[in-house]
Amino acid sequence: MTARPLFHKTSSVPAYQGGGAFFLLAFFAGMLGGMLGLPFLHVQPSAGVVVAHALLMTLYVVCPVMLGGMAQWFLPKLLKGEGMALPTASHAGFVLLAVGVFLLPVMPYGGLALWALGMLALAVNVLATILEMRSITFRAFPPLIWTFVGSALSVLIVAPVLLAFLVRSGFAGGGATALLAVLHGGVEMSLLSIPSLGIIVAALLPAKAERGMVVRCAPYAFGVMGLVPVLCWADHLFGGLSSTAYRVGLVVGLAMPCLALLGAFLVDMWRARLPSGPVASWASGGLVLLLAGWILMVLGDVQSLPFGLSGAASHQLVMFGSLLALGAAFYAWCSTGLAQHNKGLAFFGSLHAFVTFIGAVCSVMPQLALPAVILMTASLVMFGLVAGRLWYALLVARANIRAELECKG
Repeated sequence: MTARPLFHKTSSVPAYQGGGAFFLLAFFAGMLGGMLGLPFLHVQPSAGVVVAHALLMTLYVVCPVMLGGMAQWFLPKLLKGEGMALPTASHAGFVLLAVGVFLLPVMPYGGLALWALGMLALAVNVLATILEMRSITFRAFPPLIWTFVGSALSVLIVAPVLLAFLVRSGFAGGGATALLAVLHGGVEMSLLSIPSLGIIVAALLPAKAERGMVVRCAPYAFGVMGLVPVLCWADHLFGGLSSTAYRVGLVVGLAMPCLALLGAFLVDMWRARLPSGPVASWASGGLVLLLAGWILMVLGDVQSLPFGLSGAASHQLVMFGSLLALGAAFYAWCSTGLAQHNKGLAFFGSLHAFVTFIGAVCSVMPQLALPAVILMTASLVMFGLVAGRLWYALLVARANIRAELECKG
């Protein structure tokens, strides 16, 4: 397997870290959110079902994996540290998120409040780890660390503001559908785009570009993306910021940094050979879907969408692009636990990425609903196969380590 110049530094991630629990939680949340979106549940859908379908797919998949799973897998090694600063906060965050997944369909306000509290614990843990556990200077940070910083800063602002809105709306008797209007738009795009773009850049960036334009641009781009859109959202929600100023803030705080980072990425990739392997396949597919979603989002404001696509197609493409980016991180970690099976994993991972990409494209086209269901079901099964094989390999490795210790004792 090749590629992963910023992931390969983490090849010695210990198997005992608990980041896999957050991937399992996200896997379950994605399956539950997908099932709540099935047509037979929408004959007479309740507000809780509609809200749970949207929020599970948006909030309970990408954010927990980024600040919970990936942080425990990659962050200590990238910082050349010894571990996470606040492991208890990570455990508390997982418990709150796990309870919130089950509570969200029946009590949307309660489930969303638990999400805010759980993600707040994870964000504090990530920022404390970066500040306290690092053995390198800020100037030596690779772009993936700045991705963690931007994501944690966004959550650090969104979570308290969201809790305040839930209290105010709850006392005012607001309905569950009000949550969708509040979270739809800039804050949603920030929480999805920052982790996805950071993972994709880290997966595809050539090793010789570790001192290139992306490394120089990443601190400013992810810093602005992590602060400006969510601050504008908070002011628009509570401070009376006008809709026009809010849109300008989104352009300045989200669109422009994304374009700058992509431009720097193209400059670094101009004379480099594209990486290969499953990680690069997942990242490339995620980048294509993200760009398609952003373009359709702009076109939807000025004209009707082609191919019979609905207005929700742009959101779906961005969501699927984020999922493919998480797939790149998942296979990057799997390559450390299944190092002896790299050739088979490379083929299987690339095939898995292709199946998921085609399934995602079919999912946004109403006329291809049946192929989409078949392909996405196959993708879930393939995820389960890889996760099961990895779990077995980790159990064997632990048993071997225990046997060696007993022999030495």
